[in-house]
Amino acid sequence: MGKHIQTSKVKISKEPGKSKIKRAEIEGFPGAVRMGIHGGIAKYFKLSPEEPMASTLDYIVAAVGGCMTGTVAGALEARGLSANPDKLEALAEGLIEEVDGKMILTGIKMRYRLKVPKDKRAAVERALEHHEGNCAASESVRRGITVEWESEIVEEEPEAEASHSPATTAARSTD
Repeated sequence: MGKHIQTSKVKISKEPGKSKIKRAEIEGFPGAVRMGIHGGIAKYFKLSPEEPMASTLDYIVAAVGGCMTGTVAGALEARGLSANPDKLEALAEGLIEEVDGKMILTGIKMRYRLKVPKDKRAAVERALEHHEGNCAASESVRRGITVEWESEIVEEEPEAEASHSPATTAARSTD
């Protein structure tokens, strides 16, 4: 076990209705991120969403891509080079496949396009060789993230019974 740094807390809820849309609210930050389905994921579930949107797997690809791009950018800036969008372009591609009857994100490929002075090429190549190991998201995915769950089940009266007034309910429960 490692040394604790922070606990990320995210409240997740499904939007009402039959859609696949979920909302994620990250503690300490305003607003919510909405996640749904689109493209091949919608086809996998044999659904046609009214509102196609990025899936949970897209957000994993974006998280790893964002982390790795930030790590490359930091390495460039440490060498006195610009990491502005005109100098560093990054594209993250996630491969989603069906494996053993389940949809799984099986790979993430990063593509970088960098514009650097000729005399800095070797330094940039060295930085690229080591940047992935400095990306927390990539390392977390590569090592395997432990996922645990627990539940609390609260039983409620069926809707028809729950609509009775408290007096009626009390009268029924007396002997």
